[in-house]
This record gives sequence, structure tokens and C-alpha cells, in this order.
Amino acid sequence: MKSNKKKLSFLISGRGSNLLEILVRNTKLNYFETYSIVSNNLISKEIKKFIKNNNLNIKLYENKSNLRLSYFKNINLIFSVGYMKFINTKLINNIKIINLHPSLLPKYKGLLTHKRMLINNEKLYGFTIHEVSENLDGGKIISQKSNKIKLSDEIYLSSMHKNLEHNFVYKELIKYLN
Repeated sequence: MKSNKKKLSFLISGRGSNLLEILVRNTKLNYFETYSIVSNNLISKEIKKFIKNNNLNIKLYENKSNLRLSYFKNINLIFSVGYMKFINTKLINNIKIINLHPSLLPKYKGLLTHKRMLINNEKLYGFTIHEVSENLDGGKIISQKSNKIKLSDEIYLSSMHKNLEHNFVYKELIKYLN
């Protein structure tokens, strides 16, 4: 029996705490099927353990510096969740890709977003989910969530930012898929 659920792949570079949160929630709610996870680094032990413990059939591609179409067979969407590399044009032109960015775009494209927000005395922090285009962090904005910056400390801001993402990214992804 063929499933009508959307098939997704994820791109990560770091520990993947947002991805783990997405996988945990989706295991309970089952809105989509995860086909693959691709990282330019090692995939965390926590993610691997979660996949194994829940008997999930997800293809893992680690230490991949070049993204190939073969990593994303018959999928509906790639979600870049903390992927810190450029995505090649061939992929952008062949598969729908969205990205989680740690600022309220169009402000603070690229890296070091929290540091730049604090230097500029911003009042709000947040994240943006946007379509990936050939322009760095320049695709159409899908959703944004924000909160007030209460303390001018980069470590504190980073922690609060992760909490905001963990609370809302999965919900925003599901809204987008529907």
C-alpha cells in the first residue's frame, strides 16, 4: 500500500538538535516520511540512537561535502536545518528546498547572526523559514517567529533562540506541508 504522506530529506551540519526535535515530534504525529539525512559532518549519536530505537528507515549520508541528487530520490522537499554550506544550483533547480535561518530575514543573512544582532542593539530575535534560492538567504519567506531580547549576552541569546526554534519549527513545517 502506497503512502500519500510527503517524503522529506534533511540537511544538517551541527549537532542537529532541531532535527532531533522534528524527528521526535513526527514519530508521535506521523505527518510525513523522512527519506534521508545528509550532513557535511558526522551525524550525532543522539540522532542515530533515536533512529535505531524507533526502527526508522532513514538513509544517512555523513561527511558529504557535495550534495548529489541521488541522496534525495523521489522526495517532495528538502529542509535545511542548520546546514552551513552553500547548496548547489543543480539541487535548487530540481528539488523544492526550504531553509531554517537564525534571524528575522531580510536582516542578518549569513553567519554570526546573534553577535550582529547584539552589536546593533536589536530588540527582537527569531528565526525565518524561507525557500532556498541562488541568492544567500534570499528566497521567499514562508514563516517567522520572534521574541524580545532580554539580556545582551550571546550565550543566553543562543540558548533562548534554540528554545524558540524547538517550540515552533516543527509546527511551522507542518503548516507549510499542508
